[in-house]
Amino acid sequence: MESKLELKCPSCEEDNTVKLSSEIKCKKCEKDLTKWKYGKIKNKALIVWTVFIYGAVPAYEIEKYMHHEDRYPTATEYSIVDNCIFKDKRPLSRAYIKQKKAICVCALSNTMKNIDYNEYKKDQEKFMDIFEQKAVQCQ
Repeated sequence: MESKLELKCPSCEEDNTVKLSSEIKCKKCEKDLTKWKYGKIKNKALIVWTVFIYGAVPAYEIEKYMHHEDRYPTATEYSIVDNCIFKDKRPLSRAYIKQKKAICVCALSNTMKNIDYNEYKKDQEKFMDIFEQKAVQCQ
């Protein structure tokens, strides 16, 4: 059984199948293939950087998405919804509270798509204007 080796010529990129006992030249360009070092990884630094880039970019995008989901701190969200439900300061039936809670949560969720937390902290009047519009839309 004759041993064969499959090589790609570094000069012209041609795939070559060669007998190990023969003189080893590229079948296309006829350049000598014996003076080249063949291995799975020619440039380890390039491989490391490539893996890093392909891993780091998606990780950065995920991290950016996780921190850019436009959520307010939980206590702030709770306070906004609580104030929305109980702003009248009068006794309410459970059914009315449940209905009003759904409207307030809907309004907050839609408002947060328009105003991030930093903008909320800077301009609460603008927040309230949009929040009230969204509450009407959620009814």
